[in-house]
Amino acid sequence: MDKLTPISIDQSTFLRQHYALPALPAIVTRVQAAIHSNDVDTKELVQLISADPSLVAQILKIINSAYYGIPREISDLRFAVAYLGLNEIHRLVLSLTVLNTLSIKENDELSKFWFHSYFTALCTKHLAKKFEPLLPMEELWPAAILHDIGKLIYLKFFANHYRALNKYTVEQGCLFSEAESRFDLPASSFLGSLLCDHWRLPTIVRKACEFHSLKNLREVTAGGENTGFIRIICLGNLMAVLATDILNQDKKYEIAEATKKSLNYTEEQFLSLMGEVYQIKIEVESCKMF
Repeated sequence: MDKLTPISIDQSTFLRQHYALPALPAIVTRVQAAIHSNDVDTKELVQLISADPSLVAQILKIINSAYYGIPREISDLRFAVAYLGLNEIHRLVLSLTVLNTLSIKENDELSKFWFHSYFTALCTKHLAKKFEPLLPMEELWPAAILHDIGKLIYLKFFANHYRALNKYTVEQGCLFSEAESRFDLPASSFLGSLLCDHWRLPTIVRKACEFHSLKNLREVTAGGENTGFIRIICLGNLMAVLATDILNQDKKYEIAEATKKSLNYTEEQFLSLMGEVYQIKIEVESCKMF
């Protein structure tokens, strides 16, 4: 595979006129408006979300997952709203609606996306508690779940390129971003940021889409705006990749060294942390999210 057909992106028309996507369903703005209302009615909000039974089922599945670690199963959306609060429910509605609206038909690829995204969300939360406890934990879920959304744009509109890039990463044991560079194709992080602009997603989600790579981790180690958030998103993504993807030894070493430098960790500390990540992976594999 020496070359792939070039992809030209016009930012002014992409996702609007060319490769168009619909607007996000009204439920997102209606839930947001209800939350910011001075006389928000929880019962009315529950009824609004309940109009979409599949969305309710998805929300309850996530609420009962390892991410929240609720000791008793919640089977009623009313209790979910009471337990997590309106803002958290809104974040779940937002992230799930984004994924649902993309209407990806390739179930196997969508399952892989969900697995990695959920694994990253759990890793991100775990790492944030250890290394960035002042981060707003409630904002990590949509950021971690949607950080790789640009890959679904590839899959939806450039499926042949997506499969070719995936094949190359397996053959070479490299990262998807490196395959994109190798064939001079738009970065999935760039496509993700365009989607965030198109749907006016929260700034923190856009930052996660744009900054989650090995290169970003190396750069953010030096400090700067949103250093803590970007560092944790990068680490969550890369440690999930390290625990699951087929990587060559050089790439594993690069990720390990960048992680140790970012955390100021010794080899022994890094190996202990990876043990925690593999334990999280077992939790992800045992759940019925995908």
